[in-house]
Parts: sequence; structure tokens; C-alpha cells
Amino acid sequence: MHKSDVSHFHIFSSLVYCHVPEEKRKKLEPAIEKGILVGYNETSKVYKVYIPTHRKTIIRRDVKFEEDRALKMSLEHEQVIVQEEEE
Repeated sequence: MHKSDVSHFHIFSSLVYCHVPEEKRKKLEPAIEKGILVGYNETSKVYKVYIPTHRKTIIRRDVKFEEDRALKMSLEHEQVIVQEEEE
């Protein structure tokens, strides 16, 4: 049986930094945009990223993830829920 490759999966709502191609930016505009991972494309290994400053969702392949922050926030949220249940 063939196992699917899931190495491109990442934590939803992770903070991400997307490369902005030269043809989509002007000379003095930043080369990266900060966003939030909201999904995956079904047909290829690209990511759907919400860009809060533009209030839109974009699809990018060149993305750097800051998953440690998302994992930390998730664990903190889980601790709060456990504490509330104990009270």
C-alpha cells in the first residue's frame, strides 16, 4: 500500500511569511507579506493564506511558517480549558 506524502501539511492559523513575486510588487514595496495559513490547494502543494492588511486570501507556494507560535498558543488555550473544567 502506498502512503500519501503529507510533509507539506502545517498547523492551521499559523503565522506565515509569503514571498511576493517581483511582477506583483513595485520597486520599494516589501518582498514579503505576513499572513495566516487558512488552507491548502486540492491539486498541488500550494497554500491558501489570508493577508489581513489586504483583507483577502491568496495562493502561494513560497511560504515560511512560524508554527512554534501557533503551537504555543494552542497549548496555552488547552490549559485554560482544562483549568476552567477543574473549577
